[in-house]
Amino acid sequence: GRGGDIITEAQFADFELKFDWMVGLAGNSGVLYRAVEGLEWVYHSAPEMQVLDDEGHRDGRSPLTSAGSNYGLHGAPRGVVHGANEGNSARILVDGNHVEHWLNGQMTVSYEMWSPEWDQLVSASKFAPFEEYGRPAEGSIGIQDHGHEIRYKNIKIRPLAPPPEAH
Repeated sequence: GRGGDIITEAQFADFELKFDWMVGLAGNSGVLYRAVEGLEWVYHSAPEMQVLDDEGHRDGRSPLTSAGSNYGLHGAPRGVVHGANEGNSARILVDGNHVEHWLNGQMTVSYEMWSPEWDQLVSASKFAPFEEYGRPAEGSIGIQDHGHEIRYKNIKIRPLAPPPEAH
């Protein structure tokens, strides 16, 4: 149905998220992390692992917006995603400012939030007008709805333990 974006009530800072997904023909969705509420759209604050039928959707033409990418900022390699109506396994690791996206057992993206490279990429992207984009140190996990057929299952999140305090 027309459910719209959904986000967790719980807030996560450092975590490992694993999930399986499948999109229909030309399907588009995404998993967003460290999202904050109160903005017009969840993507105004949160980076996104793109979930997409690369072959059937126009966003699949660019590595920056294809499946497994950090949408609009860090491109994903070609040939990793399975096609429409086929299952995919994903993993997102967020540890401090370090982020990794994994798709079907292959790392597709690795980057450092809040680094000079990060700031440069954001300022040159469609996210530049959103002051809070990628800034929260913790937030909700969100699943994006673009009105396409999408299925998620086996969603598991493991918060990472905080580092031990120095004595």
